[in-house]
Amino acid sequence: MSDRLARRYARLLRFYPPGPRRAEMLGTLLECAPPGRSRPTVEEIVNLTRFGLRARLGRPAGTAVVVLSLLVMLACGLLGAAAGARLGWTLQKPLPTGAEAERLTATAFPGLPVLGGGDAPPFVPAFGADGGEIYGFAEYWVRNTTETRDVPAYTKGVRDRLAGAGWEIRDDVSYDEDLEQPSWSAGFSATRGGLTLAYSAYYVKNHPWYDSDGSAGFQLSRTTPPWPARFAVPGALLAACVGWLLFGWASRRSEDHPGRTVGAAAFAWSAIVVVALSLFFVSLWFSQPEPLEGRALWTTLDQLSQAPTTLALGLGLLALATAVLPARSRVFAAAALVLITVGAMTGWPGWARPGCTPSGPPADLPAAEVASSLVARVYVAADASDDQRNIAQAAIWHVPSVRTTAWSADVTDQDFRDAYCGGGRITGASRATLPQFWLVELSSPGAFEGLVAEVSKLPGVAAVRHAAS
Repeated sequence: MSDRLARRYARLLRFYPPGPRRAEMLGTLLECAPPGRSRPTVEEIVNLTRFGLRARLGRPAGTAVVVLSLLVMLACGLLGAAAGARLGWTLQKPLPTGAEAERLTATAFPGLPVLGGGDAPPFVPAFGADGGEIYGFAEYWVRNTTETRDVPAYTKGVRDRLAGAGWEIRDDVSYDEDLEQPSWSAGFSATRGGLTLAYSAYYVKNHPWYDSDGSAGFQLSRTTPPWPARFAVPGALLAACVGWLLFGWASRRSEDHPGRTVGAAAFAWSAIVVVALSLFFVSLWFSQPEPLEGRALWTTLDQLSQAPTTLALGLGLLALATAVLPARSRVFAAAALVLITVGAMTGWPGWARPGCTPSGPPADLPAAEVASSLVARVYVAADASDDQRNIAQAAIWHVPSVRTTAWSADVTDQDFRDAYCGGGRITGASRATLPQFWLVELSSPGAFEGLVAEVSKLPGVAAVRHAAS
């Protein structure tokens, strides 16, 4: 009998779980093979693969284990596809910065001081009640001048200059005029070299003195590359295989322990339900008639990388621990996994963090820590008047990249403790004199410098800080 046939049979027998059965079957197969055969038949390949995979699940008389294993494999494959596609997107080149960004802004806004810019994280939270994520973008803008207030003419000039610089104009200038409250707006989009530029401008004629009369600017984002899907397929296959192997191992380990089986199955079914419900709601979200522009439409699975994934993985690990660990170890493992899962989903409670006694606004964080942050805080002195606080809020909204603001003045509030003590309890007499603050959510990290320019010199403003996300 040829060694080649033995090696090929041995490779096929790896579908079976490790153990003496592999050697027994190899001997039987070699004895039954006719003289001169050098490779297994197609029927043998199919049967050894099919029965080997089934043998990895154990419980030969059960059918429920097959159904549950397939669902586990599907859930793991979905999560693997999400992780793979997300990894593929993060390999995109960064947005223009430095001299390259200066050339772009000089083309769009020659002779005008430009705010914003910088790079952006691959994904940012979508604005609005729907939640979710959109692709990250950088935002550039200029304050309105006599030239930019002529919205139609200036917008056409920007379009022509970009076209002359090699940008492909995707649509003509859209123009809107509101005569009831005199205002004008216009916009268009363009692409070049893996980048998408969405230009917009608006001007409001009769506005309160504390409000902005508008601005001109553009959002710069990466176009969707082809490789997220290429990463999603191997990610799905790898995760599905790992899920199958772990499930089979746990099933065989708990085969003779009915109590372990019931507990592990309950946690496994719970994890599958979490994934299924998440997919259902995300699919409804993407089936809306007019999905928000810029959302990550290459897959709905990117949403599974958030809290649902944490919960599903926590339940899956609980199922695994229940199936393979002895009773005493299961209790400690389950308690640890529950704490870790809850902490990862909700953040660690304040009592688990050290307190502090701050004397004023925190120091600036290192630039590397906030390079991709979309959170800022505008600190207002404790003795500032209501008018000063309100004017600061109005100035914050001069920045086009501001998405939301929230006032924080309670020293026991979580946002307040996060700002001053990293979530810990604030102690000491300074509690009553600490500056309160506006918590500002930005759509682009580079907008922070524009926020500083708008509010830092206003009366009552104590400090402006870029906070870690």
